[in-house]
Amino acid sequence: MTLYIIDLAIIFLLGRIAFKSLPGEPTELLMEMHEYRIPHLRTVLSQTWFRLEEFIKIAFPLMILSSVIIKAIELSGLFGLLSALMSPVTVEWLGLRHEMGIALIFGILRKELTLIMLATILGTTNFGAVLTSLQMVIFSLITMLYIPCIATIAACVKEFGWKKAIFITVFEVLFAIFIGGIVFRILGYFGLP
Repeated sequence: MTLYIIDLAIIFLLGRIAFKSLPGEPTELLMEMHEYRIPHLRTVLSQTWFRLEEFIKIAFPLMILSSVIIKAIELSGLFGLLSALMSPVTVEWLGLRHEMGIALIFGILRKELTLIMLATILGTTNFGAVLTSLQMVIFSLITMLYIPCIATIAACVKEFGWKKAIFITVFEVLFAIFIGGIVFRILGYFGLP
């Protein structure tokens, strides 16, 4: 519930800022509503197969690749170094465990895979046993706010060019980290463990 409230507040605030700062007249959104019909079984099955095939082709290799990369970083001894380099942000500013920064970095490949990477790093899927409620909220909030995935960055490059795409990506990541740190302090002040 807290995440939804924060997300809606940010959307409202940024919407008001954009409304005030962007030139032009507001336009109404008109959409034609088609009649509701019961879908044909063939259409449902073909759409379901299309989505499943897309997941298998895109997400499954990324899950395996990211898990292999995380394990290689851990075995090569770079895991501790990367975690230590990121700890001023992850531990001090966000209140997360130092390992969680690695999951946030690799989450940029595909946002949905962040939990799988976190489970790989922490060595468990029982996050409640190794993380506090506050850490789970902050991690979820940052994941919710930062750039969705590599495909989004590629679409931004195609639409706006490299400079604007890099600016948008960096802005979204820094914005998510900034909001995560603020929320960590506010919720910590009110005693969320």
